[in-house]
Amino acid sequence: MKNVKNYFKLLVVVALVFSAFGCEADEEGDDIDNDPSSSFEGSWKRENMETYVKFVGSNAITCSGGVETVGSFNASEPSMTFVIGEEVIKFPLKVNGNTLLVGVPNQALETHNAQIYYKSDAFPCDGGGGGSGEENIMFWIGSDLGFGSISVTLEGQGSGSITSYYGSSPDCGASGCANFTVAPGTYSFSASCGDYTWDGSITVTENQCSKMQLTL
Repeated sequence: MKNVKNYFKLLVVVALVFSAFGCEADEEGDDIDNDPSSSFEGSWKRENMETYVKFVGSNAITCSGGVETVGSFNASEPSMTFVIGEEVIKFPLKVNGNTLLVGVPNQALETHNAQIYYKSDAFPCDGGGGGSGEENIMFWIGSDLGFGSISVTLEGQGSGSITSYYGSSPDCGASGCANFTVAPGTYSFSASCGDYTWDGSITVTENQCSKMQLTL
């Protein structure tokens, strides 16, 4: 069953630039240069196809046919990478304003074979199909540590505060905990209160609440 699931995810990812392997050129892409001042953040829709990609922090999320696949986004190259089974697929990227170019996997990005995406307010996998695209991360403490509220910062998601403690693991979203709604992926975090600090990473998958207890 796992192999079948990976196969479908592989098809979704390949659909990002599927026609780039054909003979048809994208003349419109020839005039697009990467603009460092433009942002990749948000949702993008492929020209003339119901294929989407969304960038949230260090995550790249694809959506096609109701199937959602989560990969990593590297803004410094820029590129996005998906690991599906034993396959590692890396797409070069360019952005300029409301236009995104997705290149052929594991090759230099050339405008004549890149696929064009445009900014989109929609992302069909949010709220249906392949998952909500919005999962939960919660930070909590199991006892009164005696030094007031703890400030928690989650990569690309802002900060929250832990103001209460629980004797056992609370339900996700419990009051007094630091709660975040995020896309599936792995996030780094840091927390502090006075001279005490915590840091690390936490992973959340589709339809999951991930909890992290901070201890001394």
